[in-house]
Amino acid sequence: MTFITACCKYYFLSILLATTACAYRPQIIKQCIPKQEQCFLPKEPARLSYDEKLIYGASWRGIPSAKLILQIKGIEEVNNRDCYHITATANPNSFFSIFFNVKYEVDTYIDKASGLSLKFHKKKSFGRKISEETIIFDRDKKIAKCKFNDNRKKDVEIGENTHDLLSFLYYFRMKGLEPEGTYDFNILYAGRIWPIKMKVNGIYLMKLKGERINVFSVRLTSELINAIIGSPALDAYVSANEKLIPVFFTANTRIGQSDSVLLNFDCVR
Repeated sequence: MTFITACCKYYFLSILLATTACAYRPQIIKQCIPKQEQCFLPKEPARLSYDEKLIYGASWRGIPSAKLILQIKGIEEVNNRDCYHITATANPNSFFSIFFNVKYEVDTYIDKASGLSLKFHKKKSFGRKISEETIIFDRDKKIAKCKFNDNRKKDVEIGENTHDLLSFLYYFRMKGLEPEGTYDFNILYAGRIWPIKMKVNGIYLMKLKGERINVFSVRLTSELINAIIGSPALDAYVSANEKLIPVFFTANTRIGQSDSVLLNFDCVR
């Protein structure tokens, strides 16, 4: 390959990535709303739709990298309790899969009455290598039974504020958020309890894809976040209405800025 050919290919790739990135990059303007003007905020917890589907475009340093889909599949029974069956799938796009072909499939079953998960399953595919984890929560005995696909098993003591990697998001949607509120809880992941601190920093007016929406500004800090994405904190912006839908996530990781923005914005209304 000649030097000129190499330069042309690099130039073409740069234009392609930059053009594609613009399709995913949100236009966001934040304007803090004073406390005295926050009386419009809903007082009731979110109402979850049985067929809700949230689609996010993820980017790394402004370059589209993956698509994340969170979906409520409906109501299923677990241990004689009606549960929301919620799935999450994350897949890299065709370009990033050449270098980092990791796929995630997650299922959680959340008790409609308490908002707490009763069952969790995660499947991670890295090329041909597959790792799986299943958790059965016994809320009465305060024990979680973890099972891994290499036949390892582990029982972990849990408290009432223990969630799985996905269920905590819906728990707080069901229970509601308070402006300037602070929440401490735990996530059970990989057979270990990880403490999480969540701080609602205020209410903002955000402009996203040409529309304006009031959002909670939420920061999560934990060693778990650092272990998964290489950042000690994750900032989320959640719609300040009865749905409490996350519309934007952002973090400064060790390898650059990582963002995820809601693509099907109509579901926020």
